[in-house]
Amino acid sequence: MSGEQLSAAATVVAYQTVTLTELRGVFDQVDFDLKEVLERERRLGDTLDSVECEFDGVRARLRAMSVLVPAQESRAAAAATVSVETPSCPRYAVSIVPTGGDFDQLVRLAEARLDLLGIDLTKDPLQQVLPSSEITRSLRSYTEEHGDISWDQTDWTVVLAAGALASLLDVILVRIPKDSTFLGKEQPGSPLTKWLQDKQRAQDIHARFFKKFEKLAKVPYDASTPWATGGLVSGLSPNTHRLQSLGHDPALGFFYGVADLMRGTGTYIDRAGQLIQAPTSYDPVDLITALITHVRHLLSDVHTPAGLQPPFFSLLQLGQVGSPFAVDPSGGAVPWTEVARYMYKNGYDLRHFFASGITPGVVSAVIRGYWLLNSYATGGSAAQRKLEHAKLTSMLLLGHTIATSGTLLKTGLLFGMNPAALNYNQILAMAPATIAWLKEAVARDHRINRALEKEWELLLTESGR
Repeated sequence: MSGEQLSAAATVVAYQTVTLTELRGVFDQVDFDLKEVLERERRLGDTLDSVECEFDGVRARLRAMSVLVPAQESRAAAAATVSVETPSCPRYAVSIVPTGGDFDQLVRLAEARLDLLGIDLTKDPLQQVLPSSEITRSLRSYTEEHGDISWDQTDWTVVLAAGALASLLDVILVRIPKDSTFLGKEQPGSPLTKWLQDKQRAQDIHARFFKKFEKLAKVPYDASTPWATGGLVSGLSPNTHRLQSLGHDPALGFFYGVADLMRGTGTYIDRAGQLIQAPTSYDPVDLITALITHVRHLLSDVHTPAGLQPPFFSLLQLGQVGSPFAVDPSGGAVPWTEVARYMYKNGYDLRHFFASGITPGVVSAVIRGYWLLNSYATGGSAAQRKLEHAKLTSMLLLGHTIATSGTLLKTGLLFGMNPAALNYNQILAMAPATIAWLKEAVARDHRINRALEKEWELLLTESGR
């Protein structure tokens, strides 16, 4: 079906809606019993039929006596001549819909009628032809069944405020991991990360809780020099070997690190961005032993000076993908492999990742807190909040988008394109926020489509009857 045919069909539908609305208004004004009126009319018709029969007999006798009798007037014509409109019995004129098969004639009639009523088909015709009470009732019924996901002014204010507050805390508290000089400019580090990475505090925690794991958790993916891997992995050094070892990644390590322990190998990313598996002299172990050993080894490394890299951070080294960052005085942009090495060597470890979590945490806390308080204040139930969860996910997505934009502006404008100013935690938060929004949007559309299908089936069943 072409767009022109769809437009014509929409015009006819709008016209029919107007006509049905007028008819409904007419019937709303009828305050007598239609059945009683029809019964009275039937009795009156029977009486008229008997009287007419008597008149026929009289006319026959008069004609037999050669008396001139006027021509008989049909009852329909007589009824037409005596049809009188009185104030107590008003007549309502309703447009007649053609019953023939000429669709173009119906379209022309519909366009003329809608034009006479001043209905603009470029806008939603239903809101122009339906009574406001019916629109309100329909919207209320729709909200009760599917939930209200529309935003009001307060919703927008809360989301914008959450994103702005998160960006402000990113600038004030997260900043960069530690005081450093970037391209000749001194930049102050994060006070929160500085507290978490305090050398004396880290040594005390390590000695008290985790030092005992150093001898119990020897692993095959802990080579710190190229020679320890037989020259297979370039770029390894005591400062970067954990970054290059996928077994040390807090997330990927539970796959690569455990697998390396079970195979007696080490999996690394060399300086050229290539994934390399190096053999070792370690004996393979079973799954349970590998899991326990892996966890112990990660704990033994958390509070060392170099620390552990953030989750999935090692993947930035794969390939030689270009970046917009320059990390040396020459000013030339370097690949992400070198950017990741620069960030890690300048304090961008798991502790700074935790500190940077304040940004997405504020977005989530403010928006979710407002969501629950607003629901309780308006008497919303758990079932209603479930129906309207798509609204919450959309608010969270926008809040995280604002905060992510804030960290990009912070990196580019306030810290002169220092990659260490990127809030990696906030950037990672965009993925689950987007997935959650897409999931809820699809689920809501599915629920609505399923309800529409049921209504269509009901209409088809009723029309079949």
